[in-house]
Amino acid sequence: MKLEFKTIELAAQPYLGICTATTMDKLAETMGSLFGEVYGYIQQSGQAPAGMPFTIYHSMEGDTLEIECGMAVASPMAGADRIRAGELPSGSMANVTHMGPYDDLPRTWAALTEWIKSQGLEGAGAPWEVYVTDPGAEPDLSKWRTDIFFPVR
Repeated sequence: MKLEFKTIELAAQPYLGICTATTMDKLAETMGSLFGEVYGYIQQSGQAPAGMPFTIYHSMEGDTLEIECGMAVASPMAGADRIRAGELPSGSMANVTHMGPYDDLPRTWAALTEWIKSQGLEGAGAPWEVYVTDPGAEPDLSKWRTDIFFPVR
């Protein structure tokens, strides 16, 4: 699939999430556990997620990743314990849709960062991935859709 890069404007979006440090080899396992915890908290609060799960990449130093796994909510909610309330930022975002297995995401990320540079833009905050396709519901990896958003200026 040919990657289509663009810049879009997004409105701020409240969410609940959990921050943690992990490594690339433990990323999928960590994310699955944290998404389950956030989803359970939202349900126990009598709400439903207002979008698909996402991961914010706060830092990628060496083999260690500082990530936040979250889910959008319709209106701001209070967090509890390690679940914290946050807000995805508004503003200009470089955006691309990745179709296919998660193992191929690093190539899409590299292409997006090159495109950002080629457009004379620079990163203006932590980027995130939205997992549009639920892997548990879609066994065909080629149909997995991941949207990447990177705040730019």
